[in-house]
Amino acid sequence: MKKLIVAAVAATMASASMADISIKGDAYIQYADIGISHNGSTTVNTKRVNLNVIGKFGATTVVSSFRTDDNDANRSGASNLHQFYITTKVGPINVKAGDFYSTIGLGAWSKGEKSTDALSLSTKVGPVTLGVYTTTGGEVDNLTTTTTPATNTTPAVIVFHPGTKHIASTTHVSIAADIAGAKIKVINNPKAKWTNLSAKGTFGGISVAAEHHKQKAVGTNAEEKVTLLHVGGKVGTVKWDVAQYKNKDAAAGSNAKFSPLGSMLVGTKARGITATAAADTGEFSKILGASISTKVAGSTIKAIYTKNTHGAADKLTGVELIFTRAVIGGKLIANLAKVSGSDMDISNATNRGVRFDVKF
Repeated sequence: MKKLIVAAVAATMASASMADISIKGDAYIQYADIGISHNGSTTVNTKRVNLNVIGKFGATTVVSSFRTDDNDANRSGASNLHQFYITTKVGPINVKAGDFYSTIGLGAWSKGEKSTDALSLSTKVGPVTLGVYTTTGGEVDNLTTTTTPATNTTPAVIVFHPGTKHIASTTHVSIAADIAGAKIKVINNPKAKWTNLSAKGTFGGISVAAEHHKQKAVGTNAEEKVTLLHVGGKVGTVKWDVAQYKNKDAAAGSNAKFSPLGSMLVGTKARGITATAAADTGEFSKILGASISTKVAGSTIKAIYTKNTHGAADKLTGVELIFTRAVIGGKLIANLAKVSGSDMDISNATNRGVRFDVKF
């Protein structure tokens, strides 16, 4: 597969005079003062750069994506090729092949999982889109952490462990259609015995989205379920959202996504990396919250309130205030996040962060 893609890249570059070559990317710099789960506070400064080299010729596109990332020991000192794929069209069939990230449903169960030597095919049959995705598996970068809890005299210590993770070979099929104004999609993996159903649409100015993921009991593993409900709208200049996430038996992994509220407290993997997040989305068994936002003098101010269950029984409350403003060709974000009511007193604290994002 990789040899095929390398050949495709070479062919594309050789035809540079006839092809469309572009470079796109994004970057951020973040400074955060972390109080949650620490004795006192600790400063976390992070940065990340994505650089995408894109070659287009006719219906074929070749993408090489490079990343430099403080949060990954393999990428902290130099750029690392983290995506390399080709997209094209063969008759009525859309083809994507190579090493790339993919999302199941709306991302509540799996968001941005990387696969190597993957192949995605899709085509329309009347009003229905049929698809198949398969990967032979392989090794991908996998950064893990271990945390030494804080004591009365020492702060918590997080140790990063660079390594690799094996992605097992897998195949799933999908069917999608627009029904009564809603986009409905069903994905089924017969080997892993899971089914994902998602739906989203806008009705009378109210956006509605839902996802239900169910994995049957396999061997000694119990049945697992993840559900996401999201309703949002606008009243005058105020935008509002209400969302609920349930994660039975920790079915969702660390790459799960809970994005409806735009929280910077829940989901460390959201928006690249959010240093002010208290935990990954998959660590919560339940999240229920609401957000409101409005524009004031060219800036956006958002307030978020959530009632969460961290793990199986630790019930806590999250309150956030997020300020966003476009400045000097980028976007400046300042946020304040407070946890209270946790069984762990050390978690009842505040995180503060300032972040600058730019796209080019």
